[in-house]
Amino acid sequence: MSSILGASVAVVVLAAVPVAQAAEFEVHPSLAVSEEYTDNVFETTTNRVSDYITRVLPGIAMSYSAPALTGNLGYVFDYRYYARDSHKDETTHSLTAKGKLTAVNNLLFLEFSDEYQRVSLDATRDVTRESLFVNQSDRNVATVSPYLALRITERIPLKAGYRFIDTRYFDSVGIDKTDHIAFMETAYELSKRWSLTASYTFTRELADVDDFSQHQALGGFRYEYADKSFLFAQAGNAWTRYDSGQSLNSLNWNAGLTHVFNTVTGTLNTGVQYNEDPLSNIMKESFVSGSIEKRLNRGSINFSPMYSEYVLTKTDILQTKKYGATASGQYEFTADLKGRLTFQAEKYEQPLLDSYTRRFQVDSGLSYLLAKQLVASLSYVYAGYYSPGIAYDNRHVNRAMIEIKKTF
Repeated sequence: MSSILGASVAVVVLAAVPVAQAAEFEVHPSLAVSEEYTDNVFETTTNRVSDYITRVLPGIAMSYSAPALTGNLGYVFDYRYYARDSHKDETTHSLTAKGKLTAVNNLLFLEFSDEYQRVSLDATRDVTRESLFVNQSDRNVATVSPYLALRITERIPLKAGYRFIDTRYFDSVGIDKTDHIAFMETAYELSKRWSLTASYTFTRELADVDDFSQHQALGGFRYEYADKSFLFAQAGNAWTRYDSGQSLNSLNWNAGLTHVFNTVTGTLNTGVQYNEDPLSNIMKESFVSGSIEKRLNRGSINFSPMYSEYVLTKTDILQTKKYGATASGQYEFTADLKGRLTFQAEKYEQPLLDSYTRRFQVDSGLSYLLAKQLVASLSYVYAGYYSPGIAYDNRHVNRAMIEIKKTF
């Protein structure tokens, strides 16, 4: 376990200890054992290698709640044994820790978090469901953010503060980064339903590859036209300048619509965001996405189309256009038996390679409650790729898994 990971766990635990007797404090250990069969360990086009993978996953979940401090932590240690020696046995970790300290009531706050997980090295594709390690890296992101939250007048709330983010990759590929961020968000409440909004963010990133400074300013409105149904829009500009000399000015926007019917919720969003890129600094994503979710008596179904353009920020070069749609559902057959099923289809147009890739993925599962807090689950994942011009993107993989988990 990394020193950052260990320190983050210690901060959350030690923060809770002094006042644990005066607040709500829960601890739930767990133990899971799983067996997996995969027919393409390395996700190769030819010479496919299959293997059986045994995993042992002890974990712990903690929550703490007091008037001045709240926090929760979930941690899992993951040991993996490859029966046919296709890959060396390995260990990894999964951690999500969050906390909030109220230093001065209704004025001064401190938020902190730490997340350690295995992530995809490709910022445009999440491949963590189709493989345990191919094109992935362990990443730790530690965040500390002191801020002020107050009302300047009865109709003008203000939030302003500082955010420190430390990003570390635990291999020889990912790019480590440190971000210093100053931010301010405010609004003017014209009425209970209408408000004008404005925000400003300054980011100074120090990275292994290059350092940059970025200013972002946005202004807009939010209108809640019915209960839980609202419309919002913001527009502005981003100015990004790298220390090596490159600079980019670009129009930014963020807009969306959420409408709630009786049992159906529809959303539509569009905007520009700057995503963490494991192989460089940041990647600019311009996106349009939507979803329609239908709630059932014993589950739900969802359909989500999307379109994104990914631009390498430093060079202002379009890397990938991604089209896609996801259909998913979950259903409770009985009080003890639950199922889920997801279909995802995506197309990646890659101008730099003068080609495209299609990906189709199925992710399904069943879980059964054997006894109190003892769950058995089955899952199956299929991922298939096709590309007329990218040799590596012609492959497929099948994963089948069974797991038993006990929570104490």
